[in-house]
Amino acid sequence: MNLIINYSLKILRLLPPEASSDLSLITNKLFFLIFNYFIKNNYLQKTKNKNISLLNLNFPNRIGLGAGLDKKGKYVESLGNLGFGFIEVGTFTPLPQKGNEHPRIKRLKSKNSLINRLGFNNPGIDIGLKNLEKNRKKFNGIVGISIGKNKNTSLESAHLDYVYCLQKAYLAADYIALNISSPNTDGLRELFRENYFDSLIGNINYEASKLQKDLNKFTPLFLKISPDENEERIEEIIECSLRNNISGFIVSNTSLGQFKNIEGGISGELLKAKSIRMLQIVNKINARRGLVISSGGISTKEDLEQRRALGADLFQIYTSFVYEGPKIIDDLLHWS
Repeated sequence: MNLIINYSLKILRLLPPEASSDLSLITNKLFFLIFNYFIKNNYLQKTKNKNISLLNLNFPNRIGLGAGLDKKGKYVESLGNLGFGFIEVGTFTPLPQKGNEHPRIKRLKSKNSLINRLGFNNPGIDIGLKNLEKNRKKFNGIVGISIGKNKNTSLESAHLDYVYCLQKAYLAADYIALNISSPNTDGLRELFRENYFDSLIGNINYEASKLQKDLNKFTPLFLKISPDENEERIEEIIECSLRNNISGFIVSNTSLGQFKNIEGGISGELLKAKSIRMLQIVNKINARRGLVISSGGISTKEDLEQRRALGADLFQIYTSFVYEGPKIIDDLLHWS
């Protein structure tokens, strides 16, 4: 199955990046449905299964797919079928939004990197959750839901968007990722500033504590960190987060950069150095108090070894999967 998918991906990469991504997801889902219908075969059952227990969540393995690929919640089963131990969907916002104008993705092939300015294009959290409910039943791994604010929501009102999405996603999610670090929504990273951040995290913590009590369920919250923050501010962010019961950190989001006519988030090999630097900073401050998911420029077992030594508990891939397809999962699973 992987051989067929890898061959198909090579053809699809001849298309523009966003069209290629959409068709790749549809093609993979089609293969998944055909194989499961005729062969009743779930690839995930044959992957290296270590049943890692973290925060009372049972991860089949340490390799996950970062948010941004399955923006609609439609592809968890088919992507999970390739061997991922966990998948993060979204980022979902309260209302549907189209995202930024085209062109908004460029392949940086010589650097094994991407630059995007998608801007939280998604169907809105209500439709996203309906999609997810239909398309996760045959996935045995962990599902995270990334949430954010709508573009037109002011920074002063941003907490209302996050609390709304938190309320909606709390029961459906195994964990929830708070995305305030995307460089592709104007002003979003300002939420890391002290005059916004403390209040935002406090409001989210208050609502999460209430939901945990009312619904008798604990859903961990992870904060996704920007790789472009300075160390002094990161220390304040982490300490405030831990005081407000944030369970862990995703290190890191994409880095703000520019290529030709696109300014946006850089991922892949060009992100690696910044992601590692931020992981070192977070590890020193966090001191194992919160779970850490490492993301950004991961493509080899040596990357996993380095990130593990720097305090990472789990790993997310994105760009290396876009370029290499299912083969990268097989390669990384042999180590993890």
